Amino acid sequence: MTEFGPVAWPPAPIRTGRLVLREPEARDRAAVIELFTSPEVSTYIGGPRQREEFERVVPEAPKRRPGLFVVDLDGAMIGIVTLDRRDPEHPVHVRPGASEAELGYMFLPHSWGHGYAAEACAAALGWCAGALPGEPVVLTTQTANERSMRLAAKLGFTEVERYEAYGAEQWFGMWSPVVLSG
Repeated sequence: MTEFGPVAWPPAPIRTGRLVLREPEARDRAAVIELFTSPEVSTYIGGPRQREEFERVVPEAPKRRPGLFVVDLDGAMIGIVTLDRRDPEHPVHVRPGASEAELGYMFLPHSWGHGYAAEACAAALGWCAGALPGEPVVLTTQTANERSMRLAAKLGFTEVERYEAYGAEQWFGMWSPVVLSG
């Protein structure tokens, strides 16, 4: 997200049963490089970046920005979760002309299959529901990305529509926080 309105950034680290969601630190640089240059991670997002080039451009302390959480397991980065504003010019929205919060995630392959992505994304969604009460969160993934499709369902995203982009069918879903009335 480029802005959070009245919400201060960064929030205090978010702790789950096994993970900590926190800001990036200098010690995360090697994991950031591995994440963005991994062929497995980038299969559905345009392919890996060239390692040598990426090593040159990544600063010693990875950039901090609103909406970016490093996912930390036992003191080591295993992935990232992002909450960004969807471009108002994007053709697919749940609220035309609005810029909804959009969930993104990338995890190192050694962390796949342990439920870390679901745990981290659920924590980020919980934080977002508290920070931006009642605001829907959207997610886009390729339909061919079966792991991401299962994660979206597990997190409670519901399909809004499918569309073609980047030469592949995209799935666009929405998550709405439960707002209890008193």
